[in-house]
Amino acid sequence: MVKKIILSVVILVMALAALAASLLYKYPYVPTMVAEGFPQGQWPTKGVYVQLTGRPITLPHKLSVGSVPKSPAGKQLWSLLQDRETDALLAYHKGVLKYAYIRPGLSPDTQFNSYSMAKSLIGYLVLKAIEEGEIDGLDSPIGNYLLDLTDKNLSAVPIKKFLTMSSGLEFEFERTSGAINKNTQPIANKSYSDPFSHISHLHIEGIQGISDLLKLPKNPHYDFHYQNVNSALLGAMLVAIYKKPLNEILSEKIWKPAGASHAKWRTYPDDGQITAYCCLFARAHDWGKIGNFLSMNGTKNSPFLSNERRDLMSTKPYTKEQLHKGVYGLHVRHDTLDREGEPLQGPFTYFAGHGGQLVYLKPENELVVVRFGQQNTLLHSTLYLVWREIMAREETSEKTRENISENTNEETAKTPQEAN
Repeated sequence: MVKKIILSVVILVMALAALAASLLYKYPYVPTMVAEGFPQGQWPTKGVYVQLTGRPITLPHKLSVGSVPKSPAGKQLWSLLQDRETDALLAYHKGVLKYAYIRPGLSPDTQFNSYSMAKSLIGYLVLKAIEEGEIDGLDSPIGNYLLDLTDKNLSAVPIKKFLTMSSGLEFEFERTSGAINKNTQPIANKSYSDPFSHISHLHIEGIQGISDLLKLPKNPHYDFHYQNVNSALLGAMLVAIYKKPLNEILSEKIWKPAGASHAKWRTYPDDGQITAYCCLFARAHDWGKIGNFLSMNGTKNSPFLSNERRDLMSTKPYTKEQLHKGVYGLHVRHDTLDREGEPLQGPFTYFAGHGGQLVYLKPENELVVVRFGQQNTLLHSTLYLVWREIMAREETSEKTRENISENTNEETAKTPQEAN
């Protein structure tokens, strides 16, 4: 009886060993994926990272603007920050920081994970490459620049299709809606946390490791299908065009000109290339600089894009109806503020990342808002409350300046005897 039990155990162990060997042969990247785990929200974290070199500039304000409410909206905003586990919320009006909240235990130097907000920067870089004549246009086939693609049908897909998440690939199988509810944000693709999924394969081995999977299906659907692989391919295309690592391209085109500090960007452990779709660790304040730089289209003396291409990254190409439902544009998202009675109205553009990481751009109001947190926040309510609180703060500041001016004038008007 004992011998039978021992024999059964040995057989079981051998079977498990054979299964493990088979899985490792088919999925050699899994041990690395399991060891690294799902990307963490703050630095430090596991993985292989390279420096994104910045050129930090000192802005005419400090990151110490109090979050003590100045208005009823400010009190509501404070409650929202706590309820939605917000780590940082910074709001800029006319390029000046007007509201700052950093969760206790964190600091202005905490580097947060961008998650999918990095995708939006890839979108801007593709438009910049067109601006510089490196790409003929959005309708150019991606295969003209990314020569390593082996599937001729995929090579013929226009670059714009990858930017709008409509490339026809069926790489990540969960299809997600393009519409964004007024009070929610996109749900992360669950396959990202599955170590046996295609995205996990990409996340470790990079584009080269999944080359045999990059094929269009027999009857591709060119509708919206949010997939990280689209951004990964665009990132690889930029590297092929500029013949530089992606972190150097971003540093040169956006990060340094915006005056942002050094940051960290994840690489695929197996080939050292940048994960274009995720995992850029930077300070919230630096995302504020990036937001202001892109919202104002660079600087007055050095525009980032021509007006025509700037418009392509804005809300201008879309109807009110489209914006009301929510639009995925060229790797940036667009929506509109239309709640009756609110003083802040009209369309806005935003970058979004897993867990509610956000950068809002509203150029018409010279407003940029940066938000990091541990769960999604209310997409529109955040802007409404921030704007009301900013207006209350600016009104208070104006009254203070008027009182100082009046007192100064009164003192100046006094005779020497009166002054004594």
